[in-house]
Amino acid sequence: MPEVDIQEDLAGEMTFWEHLEELRRRIIVSLISVGIFMILSLSFSKPIERIMKLPLDLSTNRLLAFLIDRIFGQDATFVGFLSISLRASAMGVDAKLIKDGPLEGIMAYLKISITFGILCASPILIYQVWAFVLPAFTTKEKQFALPLFLIIILFFIIGALFAYFIVAPVVLGFSSKLFEGTQNLWGIQRYFNFLVQLLLGFGIAFELPIVMSFLSFINVINANGFRQKRSVALVGIMVLSAFLTPADVLSMLLMAIPLILLYELGIFFSFLVEQEPEVYA
Repeated sequence: MPEVDIQEDLAGEMTFWEHLEELRRRIIVSLISVGIFMILSLSFSKPIERIMKLPLDLSTNRLLAFLIDRIFGQDATFVGFLSISLRASAMGVDAKLIKDGPLEGIMAYLKISITFGILCASPILIYQVWAFVLPAFTTKEKQFALPLFLIIILFFIIGALFAYFIVAPVVLGFSSKLFEGTQNLWGIQRYFNFLVQLLLGFGIAFELPIVMSFLSFINVINANGFRQKRSVALVGIMVLSAFLTPADVLSMLLMAIPLILLYELGIFFSFLVEQEPEVYA
């Protein structure tokens, strides 16, 4: 009997080390994939530079005018006049990116390549995480895990795209028009840090409905509880928006307003979760 117990302990210990070995292998694969894409991104500096500068050239007014034209047409109505006015006032941000130090270009170049390396390798990274975690789930858990995982990724992408195409142009345009008479000479590294912080902040913030539905799923708080705590949530959203966005009021409001709408969506998700039968009955 003692020999059997020792063998079982050794088997358990081997299983533990096998998990560690698998984790090590997946981390190595992830790092190699990031490194490969990082090196490749160095070879495509011009397209990456255009992508990085796109928020400076975008105009929310132009986008709104395009949407108005697509939805209502270009008839001689008040809506058509509004579209013309928006398009007339549409212009890029009057700012120039500069290197304000001898190492500014090198550091910015490295940060951009690492960021785009992670971004391009993200499908591989997501797969590695998923493949490592999936065996720990039961059959019933697996039925919910994959849709939930995809929804989390989808909401993060929506938040990042919203920040890139809507929030960043508005905030940059607003900032460039302050203190007229001064030139907008922005350090390229600080500009890139601003974009990354903005995209990550909005991507994380857009996970709010998922977090709320999960709390409802594990019976921490239900949809009615979320409704009763709207005022507290409003204060929390403002604090979170101030923390996750750069230090300006406009970007904070541009995050807070969608978050308030997402909070209402989270209440709806929580209500749907409560209607589902018990999964682990």
